[in-house]
Amino acid sequence: MPPLIVVCQGCAFWFSFGKEAGSCRRFAPPPSQHADDTGFWPETLATNSCGEGVAKTDPDAPAAVPCGDCAYWHRYNPDQGVIPLRRADLPADWWQSAGFCIRRAPRAEYQWQWRTVTRAHWRVTHVTDHCGEGARRVASRPEKENDPG
Repeated sequence: MPPLIVVCQGCAFWFSFGKEAGSCRRFAPPPSQHADDTGFWPETLATNSCGEGVAKTDPDAPAAVPCGDCAYWHRYNPDQGVIPLRRADLPADWWQSAGFCIRRAPRAEYQWQWRTVTRAHWRVTHVTDHCGEGARRVASRPEKENDPG
């Protein structure tokens, strides 16, 4: 059976920001070598396609998970969001609603010119961003009172 090719416009992981354009949210953003790098997703046309998409019409199609609901989204201080070290290009309220996507482990890369190994920084994403590799947080079950078990 040939692989299923899904057109971006019909994919569960495609988020439209216009009639013909959008972004592919199939994968979580990888770690960066620089502090305060924000997550981004590749822009695609509605008519593009790939073999890793899932049709929106598929009854078993997974949903892209919002960062704010994801088990891989981390905030060191939930009351403050992220305090950027070197960026001022986004408004303060964006950073207050941001956290780190820790879904992907960093990959070692040797910088031969400095004879060092790169440092890893997890990308910052907004509470409302989504991706197809997220896992919804599971609410902890309340402990039963007077449980003899």
